[in-house]
Amino acid sequence: MDEQQQLTNAYDSNKLSHAYLFEGDDAQSMQNVAMNFAKMILCKDNEQCKVKVSTFNHPDFLYVSSEESTIKKEAIEQLVHHMNQLPIEDEYKVYIVEDFEKLTVQGENSILKFLEEPPQNTIAILLSTKPEQILDTIHSRCQHVYFKPIDKGQFIDYLVEQSISRPVAEMLSTFTTQAETAFNLNEEYDLVSLRKSIVRWCELLLSNRSMALIGIIDLLKQAKNRKLQLLTLASVNGFFEDIMHAKVEMNSEYIFSDLSVEIEKYAKHLTYNQLILMYDQLTEAHKKLNQNVNPTLVFEQIVIKGVR
Repeated sequence: MDEQQQLTNAYDSNKLSHAYLFEGDDAQSMQNVAMNFAKMILCKDNEQCKVKVSTFNHPDFLYVSSEESTIKKEAIEQLVHHMNQLPIEDEYKVYIVEDFEKLTVQGENSILKFLEEPPQNTIAILLSTKPEQILDTIHSRCQHVYFKPIDKGQFIDYLVEQSISRPVAEMLSTFTTQAETAFNLNEEYDLVSLRKSIVRWCELLLSNRSMALIGIIDLLKQAKNRKLQLLTLASVNGFFEDIMHAKVEMNSEYIFSDLSVEIEKYAKHLTYNQLILMYDQLTEAHKKLNQNVNPTLVFEQIVIKGVR
């Protein structure tokens, strides 16, 4: 049973939850299913109503997203205010929050209060490609819908076909599975130089922690804004995932495919516990960066608390 059918069955059997958390790495599929689900709840078979949802002009529907690295508290306060009002056209109100992990701590706490005491017939659909960055208390108040993993190999091949170099395409796949986002990043920034800086810093993390601390200066000269810093963290995570894949002999899963010799060398010297510790630090770093903590401090903590 696919995700859309699962939600259709819930609707048909009158078993709607007040909150859903869509999890997966295929952001586009989650958006499409969320929009279709919202139309089903609000419109049934009314085509004119569906058009209003599609164009974000339905009075009982709100879609929250942000091109920035965070979704501000003010956007969530506006959502809560809107959703606390009675439905205008039918019995339900629906809101979708895209990239839910982008919420600030204040924004998450505002949503948490709202989820704890939601207005009657108000349904939340929260989308996240990084659910590990979301508060556990949010998780516990949602019904989870898990989306099948996207085929990253196909995504990388598609970017390469569109004239993005394979090393850069592989790096981008750690951060996004949306082609438009990948193209925009590639056009706007020098990702070849950024990738070199990331690889150099990862190697320092494993060989010379003192130099890794100093290397943060050069790294952040390349990763000069929040979006590039998040891409950098995702790429560092991908580097250590490659080491884990090497340890379990899943060589075909490498993201940094041109570094297989180095990756396998590191895998021999690192324990599973060391890698898990690094994953924990990178997850914490993502949270801190999304909370607008100074990026230098965020990267310093990775060096200090990461692989020992």
